[in-house]
Amino acid sequence: MARRKPRRETEPAQENECVEFTNRISLPVNEKGVSATFRNPRRKELRKIKYDKCYFKAIEGGRADYIIGYDREIDVILELKGSDLKHAMIQVSDTLERWRNDLLHYEQTVCLIVFGHTFPRMTSRLGVLELEFLEKHNTLLWIRQSGAEKFSFRNLAGKSE
Repeated sequence: MARRKPRRETEPAQENECVEFTNRISLPVNEKGVSATFRNPRRKELRKIKYDKCYFKAIEGGRADYIIGYDREIDVILELKGSDLKHAMIQVSDTLERWRNDLLHYEQTVCLIVFGHTFPRMTSRLGVLELEFLEKHNTLLWIRQSGAEKFSFRNLAGKSE
């Protein structure tokens, strides 16, 4: 039987006004009428970081809204956006570059943009934007409409359930 690689030790995060922990069966995240719900059927530890203007207070560069961590394995950089997809892409890209150097990051990082309004001209290009992001950043990006689905961490990470 193959031995599992030991987990990389991470700095313990402290719960504060920017970081909270839970093991609830689902984690809804809402902002200005746009929402994403993450499924957690096995009740693993979830870490929710309010990134924009809380954990990361500097004003330069783009900042995603949240970083949701799953079971010390997967981080999801989450941007909840009303309609400006181009700005959302910048926010997620900038956050990804900074987060990769943060002591709290987990082994795998993926990105998720959830938008509240449909983009009639953009809808057909969403897959192209996701592919271009993967090629540029070597990281999965998902672009989905608010309320359209409940998100599985393993599916977002490209793993089967």
